[in-house]
Formats: sequence, structure tokens, C-alpha cells
Amino acid sequence: MEVISQYGLIVGGLLLGVVAHIIKKVIQQREADSTFSLKKYLTMNPYKTVMVFFYAVAGAAGLHMDGSLTIYTAIVTGFAANSLSGKGEQ
Repeated sequence: MEVISQYGLIVGGLLLGVVAHIIKKVIQQREADSTFSLKKYLTMNPYKTVMVFFYAVAGAAGLHMDGSLTIYTAIVTGFAANSLSGKGEQ
């Protein structure tokens, strides 16, 4: 049961990091357009949103194999995965 709790925290950390970065993006868009919403962001970027979760899982797997996967690194990995998905936008 403890293993499930540990991995639950890791998955929760990944999700928290991804969601935090998505919210950051929505806030940035709302500064320019007050009608912009989270729903609009997700419907405008469905494939990117799915890819973010793949990036997050891949990053977490790498950290797990390295032995450095913790709740903190999971949160940062989730945030970074979303940031990585936006690199082609510039």
C-alpha cells in the first residue's frame, strides 16, 4: 500500500506541475483577452495537451531510472514538460 501512495504522490506531482503551467499560460492569454478561458486553451491545443503528459511521463521515467524521482522533481518535471511543448511557438 505504501508503494501505491508513493506513486500516487508522484503522479499527483506531475499533474500539479502540468496544470500549474497550463494555468500560467491561460493567465498570460487573459492579460491580452479577458474572455480567454481554460476551456478555450484546451480546445485550441488538444494535441499539445496530450503530448505534455507524454513528456511528463517520459521525464519521470528517466528520473525514476536515475533514482532521483521525488515529489519535488515530479512537480518540476510536469511544469517543464508543458514548457517544452511550447518551444515551437516563438
